[in-house]
Amino acid sequence: MHLHESVFWGIVFFLVGIFLAPSIRLAALAIITIVGAGVAAYRGGSKRIAWFAALVSFVVIGAMYWVGYNVHQKNKTVTLIGKRATITGHVLDVRRSEKSQRVVIKLNDVTGGKISVMARPYPMLRYGDVITASGAIKKPDEKNRMYLLKDAIFATMQFPEIKLVKQNDGNTILMRLLEIRKRAVATYKKLLPAEEAALLAGITLGERAEFSREFKTQMANSGTTHLVALSGYNISVVAGAVLLLCGSIMRRTAAFYATLGIIVAFVVMSGAEASVVRAAIMGSIVLLAAHIGRAHSMRNAIAVSAAAMVIWNPNVLRYDLGFQLSFLAFIGIVYLKPHLDRYIKRKKNGFLDWRENLSGTLSAQVMVFPILMQSVGSFSLVSLASNIVILAFIPVTMGLGFVIAGLGFVVSPLTTFPAWIASLVLKYEIAIIELFGANEGFSMPMTAAWVVLYYGIIGGALAYLRHRNKMHICTSSDDVHTIRQL
Repeated sequence: MHLHESVFWGIVFFLVGIFLAPSIRLAALAIITIVGAGVAAYRGGSKRIAWFAALVSFVVIGAMYWVGYNVHQKNKTVTLIGKRATITGHVLDVRRSEKSQRVVIKLNDVTGGKISVMARPYPMLRYGDVITASGAIKKPDEKNRMYLLKDAIFATMQFPEIKLVKQNDGNTILMRLLEIRKRAVATYKKLLPAEEAALLAGITLGERAEFSREFKTQMANSGTTHLVALSGYNISVVAGAVLLLCGSIMRRTAAFYATLGIIVAFVVMSGAEASVVRAAIMGSIVLLAAHIGRAHSMRNAIAVSAAAMVIWNPNVLRYDLGFQLSFLAFIGIVYLKPHLDRYIKRKKNGFLDWRENLSGTLSAQVMVFPILMQSVGSFSLVSLASNIVILAFIPVTMGLGFVIAGLGFVVSPLTTFPAWIASLVLKYEIAIIELFGANEGFSMPMTAAWVVLYYGIIGGALAYLRHRNKMHICTSSDDVHTIRQL
């Protein structure tokens, strides 16, 4: 087995171990499997069994890594749980709503633990603020436990007394990037109606704080929520535009590093959500492969990007819905879309690229369907139609959004014309979302067994299609060889 094959399967088994780690019985079964396979390999001298035993050992390594990481994170705050205390720390993240703000605080003590605080809307906090919070510290309730676990948070406070001690005490670069984001959103609000400004901020920067509850429901019902949850599609648009621009004014090497730097800055500025980080890592791998002149394996790029994120925080694999949906959608586009293209595109993209949009949306939706049904409880039946008529305009919307923000920093009077064009496009997109979002999505019960069966069927179908394509290629090659002989 080649090195890249060994690395890929090692990563896969490592991820399996992390995913199964919360189930102690399955981890014990993995250990028994290793011992059994090792004994069989020793007695029978089978290289395949020995190799399988070595790979399965990565399951145990993954499980041990998950346990060790969470024990280490939990120990940072476990002594505070069940007590009333006054804590001091830096604000890492703020998510605002109409009546409250959810704040993640990193403690300033030697542990550096994190606590999730549900606070009153005022004083308005932001990244880099130093605050004190006085109140009861508790374990997360069952409703929020999984949501907080993905960020390795094991302690919460509910509406404590908060005092602002110091402002702008965070990382300088990060504060500058967040300030750029804040000013861009303010420019959109100044030039556009509230709903259009909110959608433009969502599409370009992943900002969703200004969305009304009704509009969020309409996006969910129409299957267009992914437009404001920055993903690989948005990153590809940004990376392509930046690389083209940098390539026209810089040398190849300089353009490559500049593009990587801008992608990293964009990811940080947009909130570094799982889908954006995954897309950035994979995009960087592809760019690096193109830069050094070596072919890249998309399968290995997926595995490496997943491993990088899971090593940083192993909880995202099992508890972060955005991480799961992002990877599954991308896998669908990489492996399922080429087969659908044979029947849908037929060498033509169609008006407004509707065939391309249909193929891409359908391949992603097929892969995420059971996870959405199990986690969210509903699935949009009209998502194919809504995405077909809206996706072609997203690159234009993003481009106009960046132009408006850039001009707003330099010469704000020049933003009027692009803002007028953006307004027309955004009106169209909002009309589509409202039209297709009028009715609730389809819902049905989805147990873990059904999820496993569903992906087993999908995996089998993809394996069959791959085998059939190989046979077709071999047959075609034999026909060509025969014709040449004649």
